Amino acid sequence: MRLKEKTHRKFVEFFDKISNMYQGKEFELAYSDIQRETGTASVTLKRAIQALAEDGVIEVHPGRNSRYARFRYLLATPDLGEKSSQAQSNETRNSESLIDEQKVSGTGQSSMSEDVNELTHLVDHLRRRIRNQEMAIALLQDRLAEIEDKIRKR
Repeated sequence: MRLKEKTHRKFVEFFDKISNMYQGKEFELAYSDIQRETGTASVTLKRAIQALAEDGVIEVHPGRNSRYARFRYLLATPDLGEKSSQAQSNETRNSESLIDEQKVSGTGQSSMSEDVNELTHLVDHLRRRIRNQEMAIALLQDRLAEIEDKIRKR
């Protein structure tokens, strides 16, 4: 099952972004969230998820119900495992210099910026969930109005 290159890239970038947000751990998403973020139709969404799973980009498991799935982005894991010892030593030096800078400045600005980034991601996630729930409420209200109209007509 082949996807257009643009669609494939869009889904890989989306799952990479979400995986980074969850720090490479398994995460659960609603299909509607994925569809909204990628701007694709539901048929394309299902084809893309199946194609990415076949290509070994993501791992998919059933979620809490049929509208959710648990995902694990697999491309992030090899990148972490392929780091050379030189890259690891560079990271060690960078973190040591960062600690030294924090001691000198006394403010710990980098840790504060990391906290701000994490909080920003959490706020964005909560906003998406609120939008989702608002849409669900609107759909339920429309359906309720239709049923009330039918009852009044009888």
